Amino acid sequence: MNTLSKTLFIILTGTLLTSCSVIQPLPENKPVRLIFYNEINLVIDKTRECKYLGPLVSSEGHWYSYLFISNTDLTAGAINDMYNKANKIGANIVYINSNIDFTTSVTLLGQAYNCRIDGIK
Repeated sequence: MNTLSKTLFIILTGTLLTSCSVIQPLPENKPVRLIFYNEINLVIDKTRECKYLGPLVSSEGHWYSYLFISNTDLTAGAINDMYNKANKIGANIVYINSNIDFTTSVTLLGQAYNCRIDGIK
């Protein structure tokens, strides 16, 4: 095996090994309620005094890893990424506006809020 072949083999092996893990929630995360667009009417009356913090985009999957990760794990990774990003900016509610489907990844777009919450834990 020549040097170029060895280098390519090492890069390919490393990429495949790292591509099989999905984003995990951070251990220091506080609870965040993700509210998807189809359930917004169920909780809108229970939220009071919300401060808008901004949009959040979360994603899981790459062109080189999607063949090795199930759709369920891609979605779980995108949700975990959303929890991590929401916690980082102090949000306790994120309204998920849409799920953007790509062949190689799952992406979620949401609006983050910090709310005083009545009845939602």
